[in-house]
Amino acid sequence: MKIEAIIEEHVHHFLREVSVEYNGEKEAGIIIRQYISEGKITDEQERVLKTQLMDTLKILGIGVPFVLIPGASVLMPILIRVADRYNITLMPSAFTSQEGDGEQAGNKKR
Repeated sequence: MKIEAIIEEHVHHFLREVSVEYNGEKEAGIIIRQYISEGKITDEQERVLKTQLMDTLKILGIGVPFVLIPGASVLMPILIRVADRYNITLMPSAFTSQEGDGEQAGNKKR
């Protein structure tokens, strides 16, 4: 497989998962508005809201050092691999996969 095709495949995968996270943020916003107006949400909505909040915190936890620390783009993959060894999930749920291949990662979230 050509390097261009590999890069294109990874870019498409990344953009697809970013889209899933964006949709999750929109859904969380709708749930928050519902909670503010009605004062209650279902257990499923609460679970979605908690998951999305954790995903947002994970994105911030990865994004801030990536922007502020020189060379963080080299260290991030290493940090993610080390965290995985200790069963610590640093990536948002859209970027992780129960199947292990990453292809259907966006489908597990919703």
